[in-house]
Amino acid sequence: EAVVSTQSTGKKIEEDKRQKDNSTEKKAQKNMGGSEMKEVETLEDECKQVAAQLLKGVLLKVATMERERLMEQRQDVMKRYSEEKKRQEDEIKMVQENQAKSAEAMKVREKELREKLMKKFKQFEEKK
Repeated sequence: EAVVSTQSTGKKIEEDKRQKDNSTEKKAQKNMGGSEMKEVETLEDECKQVAAQLLKGVLLKVATMERERLMEQRQDVMKRYSEEKKRQEDEIKMVQENQAKSAEAMKVREKELREKLMKKFKQFEEKK
């Protein structure tokens, strides 16, 4: 209960301080003349303009950095794509070369078997 009352007392003190600050600011505004008010408003407008320019600069910088990051990412993807495509093309070329070698080997083997068969046939004919 003591903690709760301390917290609520602290809140009351903060609220009183805020009200006092607000009333002090309002009194200061009432005490200022018209030209002083305009000067304050002009300064506030200038501050807002500077803040807007700074924010715009920061946003442009962030956008530029993000664009650069995305361009690098795109280049990485394109590089990986090119490497994969080349690897696949190399594999296809190797398979085609192996198929051609196999076809050539089959032709040679077929020729050898045909010659062997012809030899056997001639021997058979000679024996008759």
